[in-house]
Amino acid sequence: MLPTPPAAPPPSMTVEQLASAVALDARRSDLETDSKTRDQLAADALQNAQACLERAPHSAACLYYDGVALGLKARAHPLQANEALKSMLDALSSAEAVDPAYDQAGPARVKALVLIKAPAWPLGPGDAEAGLAAARRAAALRPDYPPNVLALAEALAKSGDAHGAQESYRHARELILALASSRDRDDWLHEADQGLGKTSGSH
Repeated sequence: MLPTPPAAPPPSMTVEQLASAVALDARRSDLETDSKTRDQLAADALQNAQACLERAPHSAACLYYDGVALGLKARAHPLQANEALKSMLDALSSAEAVDPAYDQAGPARVKALVLIKAPAWPLGPGDAEAGLAAARRAAALRPDYPPNVLALAEALAKSGDAHGAQESYRHARELILALASSRDRDDWLHEADQGLGKTSGSH
């Protein structure tokens, strides 16, 4: 049986509300283990992103969250992942062109993570060098935002610079420890510690 398509978002929803709805779907999908629920979250996110683009086709928020929604689709449907990831990178490039600083340099940061994690050509759009360049842009634009420094560390590790990666993970850790306690802070700290553990063994 096919899953029921999500209800279309009401016309009264603003661009900001639609963008927030996609962000919430993405957060829920990160914690979700059930594939059917992930599929529904991806469908819901795509519908909200499309509605956002219909209202404001050149808005950085709509382009960015269209990219995020396509990422959820790629994860929910591995067989269509290659196409979805290519479209995701296009949407993020458009968002970066409109407002590179959106969501703490989100377009370049998310693009970096896709490029370093996706399989490389011919299997996928992965490209470690382009990923590192995108991560450098995000970290240069918002150097105090831990996820940008973590993305840079991961990109450096992927491109074989274990020493640079370690330095970035250490720097991210310092930034994170200066923050007030929160779930994000705990997640980021875990990521920094994991990264340090991996890169310290690769000298």
